[in-house]
Amino acid sequence: MRIVVVGDVLLDVDMQGSAHRLSPDAPVPVIEVEESLPRAGGAGLVATMLARDGHEVRLVTVLSDDRHAQTLRERLARVEVVAGPSGAPTPVKTRVRADGHAIARIDEGCAPPPTPVATDAMLDAISTADAIVVADYGRGVTRDPRLRAALDARAAVVPLVWDPHPAGEPPVPNTALATPNLAEARAFSGVAGRDVSAAADAARLLRERWGVRTVAVTMSERGALLVSAPTTPGADRGRPGAAMPVVVPAPLVATGDPCGAGDRLAATALAALAAGSAVEDAVREAVAAAAEYVDAGGSRPSRPRPRPAPSAAMRRAPCR
Repeated sequence: MRIVVVGDVLLDVDMQGSAHRLSPDAPVPVIEVEESLPRAGGAGLVATMLARDGHEVRLVTVLSDDRHAQTLRERLARVEVVAGPSGAPTPVKTRVRADGHAIARIDEGCAPPPTPVATDAMLDAISTADAIVVADYGRGVTRDPRLRAALDARAAVVPLVWDPHPAGEPPVPNTALATPNLAEARAFSGVAGRDVSAAADAARLLRERWGVRTVAVTMSERGALLVSAPTTPGADRGRPGAAMPVVVPAPLVATGDPCGAGDRLAATALAALAAGSAVEDAVREAVAAAAEYVDAGGSRPSRPRPRPAPSAAMRRAPCR
């Protein structure tokens, strides 16, 4: 099975160190850097996860010709990269940590880029995919009309999971599953509130607006809430045939690094759908996988830990 990942790629750098004194210039800690670890971020992280899971992966994206892009290619050695020209510097996001605590994040090259143009090779990769996951990080890869048409056409045949971004494009109508987090769902829908009822209202509205089959709103420690298309054409909220929201509780995890949990969730959901799972089962598996990812240290894995027992306290937050 060939999985195609579509989306914006960036370079993540994890800078680790220790702090034992304050700067004489200002009341800020002096960080003694002990290691600096570059890795593929954005759609590159999703592709890396799926490749580590044993899947054949193609990454459809755009890349610059700078040294950071070269680093990305090196970090994506297990992935077949099909890249068009980006027309902008490679975005770099450096997270600075000292003694296990986050100190700062430094973003470089993250100004809005010109809209990329999809190449024929990018479109061909989409047209031959057995499953597709879109990791939209708001930098324009999903904006190209030809690429969107190719995604929608292929999604009529194979499963497509779309992880949206507030600065990105809406999912194409044939999307099997869209996975915004609660903050993103509120931004897309205009629904106020942060409780489960608000998540349900936002999911219903977005499913209808986007025309996708299912929307799963992730809700941090409360797990995820999904709303699917009505079983009866024309049915709406509160009428026979209307799809009722389903809450998927999250497993209990210890405090961990949540950055990348949304990518883990989307990747796992796509793999489960491609293997034939029903959408609710795929979301359950994905929520559990995201919790396990956080519990194991997230993007900075420490030591293997047993799968947590079902409960309701997964710590997950957007890292975009």
